[in-house]
Amino acid sequence: MNIVIVEDELPALDQMSRFVSGYQDQVNIIGKFSTCEEIIKYLDGNNSIDVVFCDIELRDGNALTALRKTNLKTVIVFTTAYDQFWSESLRLNGIDYLLKPITLQKVHQALDKVKTLNRIFTRDNLLLERLTKFIQQKEDKEYKKRFKLRVAGEYFIVNTMDIIFFRIINGVIYVMLGDNRKYPLLEETLLALEEKLDPALFFRINRSDIININFIISIRFSHGNDYSIMLKNIEEKLIVSQSRILALKEWFK
Repeated sequence: MNIVIVEDELPALDQMSRFVSGYQDQVNIIGKFSTCEEIIKYLDGNNSIDVVFCDIELRDGNALTALRKTNLKTVIVFTTAYDQFWSESLRLNGIDYLLKPITLQKVHQALDKVKTLNRIFTRDNLLLERLTKFIQQKEDKEYKKRFKLRVAGEYFIVNTMDIIFFRIINGVIYVMLGDNRKYPLLEETLLALEEKLDPALFFRINRSDIININFIISIRFSHGNDYSIMLKNIEEKLIVSQSRILALKEWFK
């Protein structure tokens, strides 16, 4: 089994290499990489790989953004300390999502899954074709068009396209409608809300805020690669987290 490991922290890379090498079947680690630039060059169209163990937040950006620029011919096992990327990982040949800390058992279970899939499907890319078809079917869904809001014992409806941005404050998600108007939602988590929004129109810029592209006035950047966003009818300047900058640039393409 030919394996590639993508990890930008040397201790974690060494640990992953030991875990993979200790698998019961013969494995060959044919590549170790630490940057988005490297994996774009190596993975694009490469059909000699059985599986890639890939960390998501790398030193030069987000690996998901990099992988979207490649013609993937392999399946991916994602390794990360964050749980908010699992949905997007499915669209990029992801067959497993390992939350750090990584253990020997997690790695070997992922390799068992790869071995099982290889037995079921032929090596003529049928596996990826079927996975892609399945994922596309999952994505053919209706996104949220309106939300029911409750204010002072009264319910009213707001269209999703009229919402400037969403924000979570002290565990409560609010709809932000401008002029300092905000109303609580019934959604439990920002991640659950994000799954219901059209990704072509809404983007999560940090841990707290999801913005509507139709209300963007400008995106400003300053020294140190700091990005901020100005929205219509909102005086506040919204800050883009460093880990979301590359994904934001990709979103605007």
